[in-house]
Amino acid sequence: MSVVSTRRCVALTVAGVLIVAGCSNRSDDAEPSTTAPPAVTTTIASTDTAPTGTDVTDTTQATDTTEATTAPTDAPGIVFGDLASPCGTGDATIADGQNGGDTLRLATPTDRGADLAPGLSQEMYDAATAFADWCNEQGGIAGLQIEVLDADGKLFEVPKAMENICSNAFAMVGGGWAFDDQSFPLFHECDMIDIAGYTVSTGKAMSDGMAQPIPNPTDVRNVGWFDWAIENHPDAMKKFATMYPDIPSTKVVEESYIEEFENLGGVTVIDRIPYSASGEANWAPFAQRLKDDGAQALAFVGSPEQLLPFLRAATEIGFEPELILEEANNYAPLVLSSTDSEGMIVRSNIRPFEEADDAPAVAQYLQIMEDHNPDGKLGGLGVTAMSSYLLFAVGANACLADNDGILERQCVLSHVRDVTDWTGGGLHAPTNPGENRPSDCTMLLQVVDGEFTRIYPELGGPEDAGNGFACDPSWLMEMSGDYGDVTVGKDPDAG
Repeated sequence: MSVVSTRRCVALTVAGVLIVAGCSNRSDDAEPSTTAPPAVTTTIASTDTAPTGTDVTDTTQATDTTEATTAPTDAPGIVFGDLASPCGTGDATIADGQNGGDTLRLATPTDRGADLAPGLSQEMYDAATAFADWCNEQGGIAGLQIEVLDADGKLFEVPKAMENICSNAFAMVGGGWAFDDQSFPLFHECDMIDIAGYTVSTGKAMSDGMAQPIPNPTDVRNVGWFDWAIENHPDAMKKFATMYPDIPSTKVVEESYIEEFENLGGVTVIDRIPYSASGEANWAPFAQRLKDDGAQALAFVGSPEQLLPFLRAATEIGFEPELILEEANNYAPLVLSSTDSEGMIVRSNIRPFEEADDAPAVAQYLQIMEDHNPDGKLGGLGVTAMSSYLLFAVGANACLADNDGILERQCVLSHVRDVTDWTGGGLHAPTNPGENRPSDCTMLLQVVDGEFTRIYPELGGPEDAGNGFACDPSWLMEMSGDYGDVTVGKDPDAG
């Protein structure tokens, strides 16, 4: 279905997030490089892959560190993109009572064992284990070898996973749960911290004890993609409709769109349609309703597994809106497996894999995955997980320098919150983790001839801020709506 004749990763707020890419193979015996690797050109594949890695019934998974004893004890000059490697040798110790020992145990939350969506956020766990192996080859974090704990919440077992984390992990890093509000109050009761890959609920997104490399607060939104749409498709935006899963975490995404439209102007919302979070047996009535409405622009909140059957039904009844706008979780290979997605637009604030030649950090993420987890899943969430681990390591090193070589949770979090300009070495647009502020940058990708293609801004063009993104502080909109209970994530013992 052709939906647009012309031609963007915020942290993911949609339950059912799946950003997946094809896998590649490489030998496992590579030593760490002392410079950024040559760019690796990777195109998002049009086929999906089954989840890989540890049996999801396992509660923990130690990263293989056997190479660490034979790797160089000191490797000056190692970088990640434009960031000096935060890994290396040393004699750091972990504070008493914070699950210390011979290794630094870091838990990466996912829902990869969910029966309803096998492999959900698998790429985050895979990126975590690859980063740990890469870092351990250099000596770990100040000599502390990283062990990645598998914190699989399986969608509906978050409290159980949280118990395991409290008993075994120093910190949570690089992951997310669809029902992340279920981690409270235990999260605060065991004095845990989280450098999260993504958040879903308002309680988590605005919680104490947490920071994100790509913040996703509910009180500030980046409206750059809608601003672009209003300017480039003004007539279509006057016949706008939304579809969203009828559960709280996704309803608030759709509700935020409405407030954004009211403040921006130039948008007329003609229909708002909820659908079952588990999908619909028959999407044709939804497509027919939108066709009868005369909808010309659509924001479909959901995963590719939900979007594609709807698009198939729309094609079959001849519903061809001018514009379909999608959140970053739909930058996924599954989307390209169907011609029905042709023309849809996705927003992103990570550099796409298709541009690895122009983005050394993205090329290095791909290289680290090939070297250290060749069977792992690639994806936008994997990039976010890698950025989370880098941010944790930077905060950990600053803590150690300030705390006599003792790693302590709140010390790490405090130093992470000192970081107000972060790109993960060039993995994504500039963000402000310390103040929990989203990026003011935007990139738009469109499915053109079965491939994700940049349409805004033109790379190197007048609106490119020099990092592949268009950036405008005015795109950060302060929100006033009620988007959920903020108090659930607040530490009752804090300040």
